[in-house]
Amino acid sequence: MDTIREFLFPAPSVKPPGLKITRGVMEKRNFTFHELISLHLQLCFMTYLAVSFVLVFLTTRPWYIPALSIPYFLYLRYFLIRYGSFLIEEKPYRVFYYGISTISFLAFLGYSLLKLASPEIYHYYAYVGIIALAVLLFRHYFKATFGRDYTYGTVEEVKGDLVRVFIHDDIAANIKPGFYWLPAVEEAEPGRVVKVLVEDRTFRSARPVRILEIYLGQSSQSSTEPKEETE
Repeated sequence: MDTIREFLFPAPSVKPPGLKITRGVMEKRNFTFHELISLHLQLCFMTYLAVSFVLVFLTTRPWYIPALSIPYFLYLRYFLIRYGSFLIEEKPYRVFYYGISTISFLAFLGYSLLKLASPEIYHYYAYVGIIALAVLLFRHYFKATFGRDYTYGTVEEVKGDLVRVFIHDDIAANIKPGFYWLPAVEEAEPGRVVKVLVEDRTFRSARPVRILEIYLGQSSQSSTEPKEETE
């Protein structure tokens, strides 16, 4: 009963999740709990999409979609409440996964119901067009609300006219985590947090371009939120 109560009414955890599969991937690439949680959310969503796709095209019973979606949404809610505080910026991730998961649920459920009516082929095309429009509108809303053309990183290495910067997964800036070589600037030393300009690319992850600012007084790879701006 305690486990069910904790699942239905989760409270924020002071300890990071013990996700063995995703943790193994993160440790090999020297990433942080922020990336661990972000990767886990991606894997959960992709699994939900894959199973829903199979159910829609291999069965004719629409109730399978709610039967799958209810535990998925309950787990998504549990996980975000329980471990969302380990994300560097929690709200964009919460809005994104709730939003895109809801659109996916309605899309699969609607398609299942449409199949029962055995409509003409152009009805399917119209339905797919409506779903595509919904996705584009959500993308526009998300970018207008949370999108930005910069992110933060930590200088890991200085080599001549280049600096190697570690950048966290940043859904608001649409950038993947990793190490990037950028043009060197003054005051860029290993351990310092920097603000990085990113170049948006249509239907692709953004690309870091150059360092905009340096924050002296903060030196950490576990958090790249600036605390003291000096350069």
